Amino acid sequence: MRNINHRFKRIVLCIGDIILLYAALAATLAIRYHGPDLDQVLIRQHEIPFTILFFIWIILFGAFGLYDLRFMKNSKRFLYRLLRAAATNTIIAIVLFYLLPFFEIEPRRNLFLIALLSTIFIFIWRYLFNHLIKNAHSTNVLFFGITNEAIELADYLLKNPQLGQRPVAFLSLDGTTSTSLPLPHFTAYEDLPHIVKDFGIDTIVVLREIKENKTLVSALFQVITLGIGVIEFSGYHEMLTGKVPLSLIGEVWFLENLIGARNNLYEFFKRGSDLLLAVCVGIPACILFPFIALAIKLDSRGPIFFRQKRIGKNGTSFELIKYRSMVKNAEAMSGYKGNGPDPRHTRVGSFLRKSYLDELPQIINIVRGEMSFVGPRPERPHYVEELKQKTPFYEMRLLVTPGITGWAQINMENDASVEDAPEKMQYDLYYIKNRSF
Repeated sequence: MRNINHRFKRIVLCIGDIILLYAALAATLAIRYHGPDLDQVLIRQHEIPFTILFFIWIILFGAFGLYDLRFMKNSKRFLYRLLRAAATNTIIAIVLFYLLPFFEIEPRRNLFLIALLSTIFIFIWRYLFNHLIKNAHSTNVLFFGITNEAIELADYLLKNPQLGQRPVAFLSLDGTTSTSLPLPHFTAYEDLPHIVKDFGIDTIVVLREIKENKTLVSALFQVITLGIGVIEFSGYHEMLTGKVPLSLIGEVWFLENLIGARNNLYEFFKRGSDLLLAVCVGIPACILFPFIALAIKLDSRGPIFFRQKRIGKNGTSFELIKYRSMVKNAEAMSGYKGNGPDPRHTRVGSFLRKSYLDELPQIINIVRGEMSFVGPRPERPHYVEELKQKTPFYEMRLLVTPGITGWAQINMENDASVEDAPEKMQYDLYYIKNRSF
C-alpha cells in the first residue's frame, strides 16, 4: 500500500506538470496572437515541437528529484532544485530550437515566454501540492524494537510528514527503554493488541532479530488478523530514505541482494543509452569547446584539460578528464577552508564548476567505457584505500561503472569530504541494489 500510495502521488504530480506545461503554451499563444491570428494551423505548428520539448522537460524534472516525495517540502532546498531544473530546461530548449533546423518556430522569443509561464505555473502547483500532502491522512506506525536507527528514522518521519508515515509509539523487545525517545514507548509486548487498537496502528516495523524469537513472532501473529501490516525495518528504512543503513547489514545482505545480480540485458541497454546520450551531448559540447578552451587560456596559465587518476569498476584505474578550473599546480597547494571563494579557482573555472560545464570532457571517459552518465562518483586511489579502512563494505561500490552523477549526488548537499563517505556509501548501495533502466 505504501508503494502504491507513493506511486499515485507521483503520477498526480506528473499529470499536473504536463497539464501546466501545455497551459503555458496555450497562454503564450493567446497572449502573442489575438483573434483570427490564432488559427488551427498555428496551433498545430507548435504542437509537435513542444510535445517533444515537454517530454524532455518531464524527464529532467525526474532527474532533478522533483518526483521524489522526500523533497516535496516548501523549503529553500526544494525551491533551489525547482529553479535549477527550470533553468536547465530553458537552456536545453534554446539549444533545440536554435541549433536544430527541424524546430522551426517563429518568433523564437515565444520560447522564453513559455519557459517563464511554465515555471510560474509549476511553482504555484508544486507549492499547493506540497502543502496538501503535508496535511493528508498518514499511516500510523509502531516501531517494534528500540534502536538508535529506529529513533533516527522516527525523527526523520516526524520532520517529513509528506511521506505519509506517522510514527506514534515504540515497543521494546527486551523490556528496556530510553528517556530520549520522541514518542510514547512500552515494554510489555503482551500488550501489543491493546497498543494497536489504542493508537490506531496501521503498520508495525520490526527488527530482523524478531524472526528468531518464537515468543515475539507469536505476539505479532495476534495482530495480523486485525489487518495490520508488518514490515522489516531495513526494507522500510530503505524505501523511505533512499539509502541502505550500513549499521544493519552484513555479509549476508550482500549475498542476498548483490551477488549474482548482474543483468546482461540491463547492462546492454545502459551502455547503449550512454553512447546515444554521449553523441547528443557531444555535439553541443564540441561547439562549445573552442570558446571554453580560449576562455581558460586567456584567464590563467596552464593546460586546458585537468587529468586525474580515479578508480573505476572492479578496482581498475583510469584517467578522468575535466576542463581545468583551478590555477596551475593547485593540487600542491593546501586545501582552502575559509568561507569565501576558493583562491585556487580561476574566474573562468568558478563559472565552469557552477554551471557543471567542467564535466563535459568526461564524455570521452564514457565513450571509452570507463564511466557512465549515472553511477557512484569515482574516487582517487588514495581516498579509496583510506575509505576502505574507515567505511564498512566500501569496496562493494566498485561493483558497478562509476558515473558523472549518481544517487548520492542528487540526495546530498555535500558529498565531497571524507567525513561524508559513510552516508554517501548508503546511497551508493541503494543505487547498486535498485539500479534499473
